[in-house]
Amino acid sequence: MRGLNRVLFNSARTEATIGGGTLISEAIEAAYASNAQITTGNCNCVGTLGAILGGGYGNLMGLHGFGVDTLISFNYVDATGQLSTVTPDVPELWWAFRGAGPNFGIVTSAVVKSTYVTQAQSTAWLGSLIFSGDKLERVVSAINNIKLEPKMNVFLYFAVSESEPVILINPFYYGDEVTGRQKFASILNIGPLSDMTAVTPYNHWNDGAARFCLRGGRKPSYAAGLLQMIPTVWRAVWNEFVNFTSNAGTEQSIVLMEAYSLGKARSIPDNASSFPYRQVNFNAVAIAWYSNASLDPIAEAYGRRVRDLWWTNNNMTANTSYINFANGDEPANVVYGPHIQRLEWLKKKYDPANVFSHWFPLAPRPRLDPLPMKDE
Repeated sequence: MRGLNRVLFNSARTEATIGGGTLISEAIEAAYASNAQITTGNCNCVGTLGAILGGGYGNLMGLHGFGVDTLISFNYVDATGQLSTVTPDVPELWWAFRGAGPNFGIVTSAVVKSTYVTQAQSTAWLGSLIFSGDKLERVVSAINNIKLEPKMNVFLYFAVSESEPVILINPFYYGDEVTGRQKFASILNIGPLSDMTAVTPYNHWNDGAARFCLRGGRKPSYAAGLLQMIPTVWRAVWNEFVNFTSNAGTEQSIVLMEAYSLGKARSIPDNASSFPYRQVNFNAVAIAWYSNASLDPIAEAYGRRVRDLWWTNNNMTANTSYINFANGDEPANVVYGPHIQRLEWLKKKYDPANVFSHWFPLAPRPRLDPLPMKDE
């Protein structure tokens, strides 16, 4: 599969054909070299299309929507070994793949929307602001209240630096530094201990996530979708993080929250694809990172406690986890949401033998009552 890693653009750079083995780093480098941009995830070592098929958050989604919204067509191998093409003219699979794709086949290539942008224009102000733990409530409130415009996003991290737990805030503004600082003034005015932001070219926007690509170790993750950032909840999560990372060998562990401008994504109906969570405002995940297997029970208990803090102190109507962040212990309805019944019926129709069952598997079930196959 890794050999299928070519990225080709049409002459106008409005479309890109991406091979199924293309890493995000390869897709971005190809786009940058071609004076183009494509909507990808933020972790360079992840497969470009794999991230997109799960929904596809990314730095440019405020302008273009989720990754699934940028798909034009794709080729896939089905459960019988047949290579086929899916477009909106194949509505059932077009809907199912865009949010639950690996349950229905192996995508070998896809055509996605792209944008012509010169390298000189492909820059953003981004980087890390480091805050001490006593600033947590102010930082969380500022993130909860900030208006994220289409060229903006913001990440929050809990990490360990020089043996001390710290808060990192990573603002992102697709544009110049002066405007970026104005847009994020409510966070900057809290007073970071360190400011490591800079104007950065497109092909280095993901450099701050390089640590996620380190091989080795045990890295169970526990994720939740949130409607709001509640300072008291995040203080409780901080306390859990500080306590867990006091164990020797856990200093690589992190807590991460991502927030994006969602206006463009929400201009597309919730039922346009099987991706279920356009109404989630913040995605949070706790990653316990260590090597000693004897820490497994401690790490798993820690991760579940943090996830429960998010789930039980939120106004979502049901527990949610973004599938690309999820652990695997969640019930299927937590990652597939209200689309689970329709997905299970389509699984029964297109993969009744459950050939594709290795990624948050769906149970093939017969259709028991009418389910609309177009916009619901």
